Amino acid sequence: MSALLVLLLVILAAAAALLALAYVVSGKLLRPPRRRDEWTPRDLGYEYEEVVVETHDGYKLRGWFIPRGTDKTVVVIHGYTSSRWGDYVRRAAEMLARRGFNVALFDMRAHGESEGKFTTLGYLEAGDVRRILDWLEKRGAGAKLGLIGFSMGGAITIMVAALDSRVKAAVADSPYIDVVSSGRNWVRQARAPLRHLLLAVYPLVVRLAARRAGVRLEDLVMYKYAERIKQPFLVVAAEKDALVPLEEVKRFYSILSKANPGAELWVVPVGHVRAVLEVPEEYERRVAGFFERWLA
Repeated sequence: MSALLVLLLVILAAAAALLALAYVVSGKLLRPPRRRDEWTPRDLGYEYEEVVVETHDGYKLRGWFIPRGTDKTVVVIHGYTSSRWGDYVRRAAEMLARRGFNVALFDMRAHGESEGKFTTLGYLEAGDVRRILDWLEKRGAGAKLGLIGFSMGGAITIMVAALDSRVKAAVADSPYIDVVSSGRNWVRQARAPLRHLLLAVYPLVVRLAARRAGVRLEDLVMYKYAERIKQPFLVVAAEKDALVPLEEVKRFYSILSKANPGAELWVVPVGHVRAVLEVPEEYERRVAGFFERWLA
């Protein structure tokens, strides 16, 4: 066997190994670990309803509705790998319920206790949230609707606010702006040498994941939605965010604010989705105050 043939076989074997690795990683990306816990809103001091909403493609989304005897409702949307049991979700829900808002919390598809083969990182979840808004309208709690989303949930909030005029005010906390960029930063958090290997196959992972989930990656770049958001909109940017560069958030806000006089930006010296946990008093003053002002 010639040296050239041996080299060719080695290259083909390495390419096949990298392709297999990329396929496995894309599956892990689309099927994140499911986070569940034992607490319910009753542990926070509030009665609640167990709710199931069906997506357009037949998956059941499970969540809670905390009624507070008002026509003002805020939907809390968790991030990738989290759920309605996430620490920041719990803190936000407790804050909003205490301030008198109805609160809806749902597990997004393929998260928590909701059904779903894959997460689509917001691509189909935006439509899922609009189904939740449909349910709230039928429940009689849809007159004054607000959204607050964290990380992936922040991106979902951006998309839904741009697409659905039923949303009267919205808050996006640490939203990804470009899903591919934030995904690459997420991979960079891994330890070497795994980090180097994952970065090498990352472009292939992205293409495989998008194809398997039926996602158009260009629809997961938030700049394209900024000019379409007309509601009052607060962006909470984490200055020390390792996943979402502050420059991306500021560019998004620059586009948003030119088209929307109700746009606000709050830059907080914390990490990704940490503001509600690390500066809770200021967070409540700004975020609950924002909803009280615009859902009045």
